[in-house]
Parts: sequence; structure tokens; C-alpha cells
Amino acid sequence: MATTPQAQATPRLYYGWIIVGLGFVTLAFQVVYRFSFAIFSVPFVQEFGWSRGLLGSAFSLALFVYAVSSPYVGSLLERKGPRAIMPWGCFLVAAASLAGFFINSIWHIFFLFGIVGGIGLALNGFATNTAIMPRWFVQKRGRATGITLSGIGIGILVLSPMIERMIDMWGWRLAYVAYGAIVLFIITPASYLIMRDRPEDVGQARDGLPARQETDNDVVDTAEKATVDKSVRSVFLTLKGDYRFWAMMFLYFAIGFNNNTIISQIQLYFVDVGFSMTAAALVLGAVGFLRTIGSVSGGWLGDRIGRGRGTAVSAILVNLGMILLLLIPFLGGGLFPAFAFVVIYGFGIGGMSACGSAMGGDIFEGPTYGVIVGFTEICYGLGGVVGPPLAGFFFDYTKSYVVPFSLIIFFIFISIVAALVLQKSLVQQPEKSPA
Repeated sequence: MATTPQAQATPRLYYGWIIVGLGFVTLAFQVVYRFSFAIFSVPFVQEFGWSRGLLGSAFSLALFVYAVSSPYVGSLLERKGPRAIMPWGCFLVAAASLAGFFINSIWHIFFLFGIVGGIGLALNGFATNTAIMPRWFVQKRGRATGITLSGIGIGILVLSPMIERMIDMWGWRLAYVAYGAIVLFIITPASYLIMRDRPEDVGQARDGLPARQETDNDVVDTAEKATVDKSVRSVFLTLKGDYRFWAMMFLYFAIGFNNNTIISQIQLYFVDVGFSMTAAALVLGAVGFLRTIGSVSGGWLGDRIGRGRGTAVSAILVNLGMILLLLIPFLGGGLFPAFAFVVIYGFGIGGMSACGSAMGGDIFEGPTYGVIVGFTEICYGLGGVVGPPLAGFFFDYTKSYVVPFSLIIFFIFISIVAALVLQKSLVQQPEKSPA
């Protein structure tokens, strides 16, 4: 006999916002570990004479390992829960950073940054932190995702200049050690102690709604979800004929090509056009700050006008910023065009990431969503694998970034079309009710 649902008092503090705060801080340190490679590349080139193309290949290996691991991590996430796997990602990033003290050969970078760091970011990075958002939010998913991802921007803003300063004061080896110690002794324990798998673990329901008593229908629904095949192969076979799946894949490829190419080369690019190391690091940090605002405001915008439209608007801003970046040398350099690039590009990339991630949850929410996010990260990683070494090798041979930056503009333009197509599919599908 079914029991009657009984509403309980609405919780004063919804634990989902604590999960968002944890993701914000964790992503700041986890993702900036990868993005800071651009800052460490400058002393690597100066001390060891390694080419930009070779260093870009090491960066790409990290993205490749991250991408290939992500679907399997997503499957593990759905079967074991976030608390069982995500703290290990922080631990591996800490270990790779601490071991950076001993780097004296290029293969050390490929192993530590490329393999160990790549697996660490797959276990606790962009993919896993966005994959758990549908567990906690429905109506406010865009805002929650935007705030979580804004941790990346704040990390770039605060941690990038901090890392550059540590390198200047102590050298790059001790800078790696200091960063690794923070992740090991602060971020890793916090990830384990604070993380919870679902709102039900703390007696709440999604979006902070009052918890309700379980009914027989809930038991049946839970049993059906438990029988869903969450293997990587099964999920792919189910989705391979869905055009929305492939549109999302391209969207993430474009984001990955853009983000990783720009972040891996921007420090070197601004030094080339006459900026000091410190000024170039500040530009990188400022992009992070505006990305933070773009993530939050873009997530809000997506909640209001549709997450596909929000993604398209943000992508237009990204392309305007990229065009301006290409024009900086012809404008004589200086702070004004750099500042304009920071504002336009930062808002765009923040909004594009937040709206795109929330849109994936809208379309594919369910017991296999973690695996689907893993597939999107394969495409994101593929963009990261191709972009940085391509940009590095083009610069090595042409002394210019015109070709790779123009490719970014082309891919982002196609992603605008993909986002609008996905928005149309969202309008056509029935709206999900909060569970």
C-alpha cells in the first residue's frame, strides 16, 4: 500500500549550495593546475630550451588522458557516487605538483603533468563537478553551474599571479611544491569531508524543496534506475543515433579547442607583443576574473532565455574577443585593447561554459548522465589535444598565431549554430518536473 507524501519544513540552508561552494573552491585549484602550465612554460623554455611545440604536446597529453578517462570516471561516478572518487582527483593533482620539484627532463613533464595530472583532473575537475549538478538542482541549474564554474575564473585571477610571484621569489620548483601542499593538506580533505552524493543523504530534495516521505512509486523508480546499464559502451550505442548528442560533442570540441589553445599560449603571446611577464600574468588573471562574472551572469541568462540561446550569445562574445586579440599587434599593443579583449572574451567564455554545461543536463539528465558528460569531455579534450601543439608549431614555423586563432573563430561560429539547434530541441521536449 502506498504511503502518502508529507511535506516537511523547507530547509533553512540547502546543502546543494554547500556543494556548489565546494566545487567553486576545488575547481579553482584543480583547473588552475592545468592552466598554470602556461606560466611554468616560460621558465621551462628559458632553463631547458624546450620548444613551444614540445611543451604544447605535453599539455595536450594531459587533455588526452583527461578525455579518455572521463567516460569511465563518469560511469564510476554514477555507480559509486561522487564522494568515493572525487577526493582522489585532488590527491593526484597534489602528488603531481609536489613531484614537480624533481623535473629535469621533458619526459618528467609528460608523465607528471600529462598522465598523473590528467587522471586527477578527470576524477575531480570540470566534468565531475558539472555532472553532479543535476543531482542537486533543476530550476536553478544554470546559476548553480555558473557559480561552480566561476571558481575556475577566480582561480585564474587569484592563483595565476600568485604562482607567477612564487616563481619570481622562490623559483619554479618550490612554487610547484607550495601549490601541491595546499591541494594535499586543504583541498583534498575538504573534498572528502564536505562532499555528499545526493540531497537525500542530508534529508533534503533538489532545489532546496521540502523533503518528502518515500512512496511505493519512488521505490519502483529507484529500482528501475538501478537496472540501467551505465557502461560506456551501452551508453554510446544508445546515443549514437541522436543528433543532439553529436551537436553537444561538437560544441565541447569547440570550447576545448578555444580554452586550451588560448590558456596555453596567452602568456607567451602577450610577452611577444611587448608585455612583461608580470603584466601578461595579470592579463591571464583578468580573463579569469571576467570569466567568473561571465559564468554567473551567463548561467542566469540561460535560466531566463533558454540555455541554448545563452550559449549562442556567449559564443558571439568569444568570437568578438578573438578578433580583437588578433588585432592587438596592429593596434600598437598597449593596455586598452588588452583590457577590451579581457572583458569581451572573459564574459563570453564564462557564459558559454556555464550555459553549455547546464544545457547538457537539461537534455540528457538521468542515471547515465555522468557517462554522457564523460563523452563531452572526450571532445573537449580532443580540442585541447589538437589546439595547443598546433598553435605552438604554427608559431615555431611562422612566428605568428594568426592561423590557430582564426581556426578558433571558425569553430566557435559553427558552435553558435549547434547551440541554436539544441535550443530548438529543448523547446520541443517536455519539461522535467523537480524530483
